[in-house]
Amino acid sequence: MEEKNYLVSGMHCAGCAAKVEHAVEELEGVERVELNLLTGRMTVVFQEHDSPARGRIAAVVEKAGFHLSEWREEPFSGPEEEERREENGGARLVWSVLLLVPLMYLSMGPMWHWPVPGGTWGLWMNLWAQCILAGAVLWLNRRYLINGVRQLVALSPNMDSLIAIGSGAAFLYGLYLLVAGVWQGADVDGMELYFESAAMIVTLISLGKYLERRSYRKTNAAVKGLVKLVPREALVWHDGAERAVPLEELQAGNLIVVKTGQRIPVDGMIEEGQAALDESDLTGESLPVDKTAGDRVISGTFNRAGYLKVRAERVGGDSTLARMIRLVEQASQSKAPIARLADRVCYFFVPAVMAIALVALVGWLMAGEGFSFALARAIAVLVISCPCVLGLATPIAIMVGTGRGARLGILCKSAGALEALSRVDTVVFDKTGTLTEGEPRVVAVLPEQGINADELVEMTASLEQGSEHPVGKAVYEHARLLELPVRAVADLSVVPGRGIAGVVDGVPYVVGNLGFMQDRGISWKEEEGRLREFMRQGASPLYVGREGRPAGVIMVADTLKPDSRAAVDNLKRMNLRVVMLTGDNAATARHMAGELHIDEMISDVLPDEKASHVMKMEEKGDKVAMVGDGVNDAPALACARVGISMKSGTELAMESSDIVLMKNNPVGVAEALQLGRSTLHIIRQNLFWAFFYNIIGIPLAAGCLYPAFGLTLNPMIAAGAMSLSSLCVVFNSLRLRGFKARLEK
Repeated sequence: MEEKNYLVSGMHCAGCAAKVEHAVEELEGVERVELNLLTGRMTVVFQEHDSPARGRIAAVVEKAGFHLSEWREEPFSGPEEEERREENGGARLVWSVLLLVPLMYLSMGPMWHWPVPGGTWGLWMNLWAQCILAGAVLWLNRRYLINGVRQLVALSPNMDSLIAIGSGAAFLYGLYLLVAGVWQGADVDGMELYFESAAMIVTLISLGKYLERRSYRKTNAAVKGLVKLVPREALVWHDGAERAVPLEELQAGNLIVVKTGQRIPVDGMIEEGQAALDESDLTGESLPVDKTAGDRVISGTFNRAGYLKVRAERVGGDSTLARMIRLVEQASQSKAPIARLADRVCYFFVPAVMAIALVALVGWLMAGEGFSFALARAIAVLVISCPCVLGLATPIAIMVGTGRGARLGILCKSAGALEALSRVDTVVFDKTGTLTEGEPRVVAVLPEQGINADELVEMTASLEQGSEHPVGKAVYEHARLLELPVRAVADLSVVPGRGIAGVVDGVPYVVGNLGFMQDRGISWKEEEGRLREFMRQGASPLYVGREGRPAGVIMVADTLKPDSRAAVDNLKRMNLRVVMLTGDNAATARHMAGELHIDEMISDVLPDEKASHVMKMEEKGDKVAMVGDGVNDAPALACARVGISMKSGTELAMESSDIVLMKNNPVGVAEALQLGRSTLHIIRQNLFWAFFYNIIGIPLAAGCLYPAFGLTLNPMIAAGAMSLSSLCVVFNSLRLRGFKARLEK
């Protein structure tokens, strides 16, 4: 599989995007196509490297009436370019309105008894003035007409085609009547020419597009806000002096100076100094964090007060901030499964509307109505229909939702993940590192009779040196605190999740859980009171065996995160089932679950068993969100409906997950789930409005209510309704910018 991004320009509605997607998907060798109407970015997944389809894509897109080019890595154009586009659209709109005002005055004046030129010659002058003013408005907005005709010629009609036919037919019909009237010397009094309708249609469309563009700038404001966090240059400490270096020239290993009021340009470790750092733009946490030598820092963090020298580890595109920006962009570009129905409808929408308009025209003529009446109904059908509202319903909500999530420290990797969040009914936590701090410590050393406590720690630490398991690291750090020597180990063997065995100074030792000991014929008195008491307090036993006999037990305890209980309580208030997975024994797990108000827990889980437990829940019909942060969580994160990882977790966990929480706080899980629910709620509202508007509007415009109630829809009102419908979807989606999770402490 190979993936490549392209830029498709010239699209003006969801029908355009649907036709391009369909045309490219038909190419042999293309596995999948995703095209985002808002940005024009088309992602094509080829079945093989150097697929012959790559060379045919441009021709297919051009044949459909659009232009294809290479996608630039900067997905959002710069502020200057956007402002220039907006100024051009604004100027065109202003001139259109300035011309439309006198046109409407001349057109509506006789009806409202306003002073207009009278007499036969006065009426002729009035009508020709209307023709000239309407023609000028159409010329100003000619791009709709040109593009619409071009798409018609390419047999790929879009929204512009509907506008071109509707406004063009109104203008040409009026011009025909005017010229015929001059030629035949007809009476012009009471003549319906529809010049004002033609001009009003394109002006209202232009107004709607202008407001859409302004609103769209707000939808991607979150990504632009992240981009602004990247400083253009950094101060590099070299040969005892500071030197300003452009960001793109920084390299891993550079020593970076960060002063008060500056942003950290790289990911790295503090080598000197201390500072209060504001990470709110990345994590959503409002309070500054104190950092000093030995602490890690991430790019984009603001130095409120202090002086730091940071050794760069990740620079440029590898930095945390750069990866955040990429994740938000990817999610914004991707499509949610709920959008598929709208995409299918959009593909057939414009041809269907043109057919309905033709049926309305012919039908009313056959019913005995005049051509002017029938034409007005057909034009109203053409200009009220809105494929754009269908195409915007999902992507614009996804873009705003993912952007808002980024500001809250919730990174969604795809639109599908955001939608899946809203459907979750079960949240499974891996205990260590998510609900607990992930830094256990030794709370008691219980040697067997005849064995020294320090000796027990010393031998256990010797076996655990180099271990990545939190319990093993805790024992090793405890030995260092006691300044105990760490000895060489021979014949080392490790059974992941169970234990470790080796020979120290010629004596065989075994360290692990109770099952590991029993496998080697070493048995403990499980009911021993001193162990049960520690386990009731949440400590986990690490059993140590020597020469086939018990040597002692080291009790290790992890500390619950301050907000873990609140996180669980908030999830339960959302009517979610909460499950805790842990490798701890049943007694310790029950204590932890009780502390956290978790009703369901699964204990004695081996690392490679986590994924199977999640899969069993999914097979039973549960929609599972798995929350983890360690290497052995990756398979479980990958097989869950939604995988959620903490920023403090491993790279593998974050790569395997669908959602990354930038703050090391389990409350973020509830925030993410509420954001998913709110986003899907907005999408459903948008889709309901899109279908409801077109289902009601098109029959009304066609005159279906005229026989019974005498109701018709003026083409000008129809055009205004079409513009308003798109704006309703945009503004409804923008409500997500103010999303705030409803949480209780």
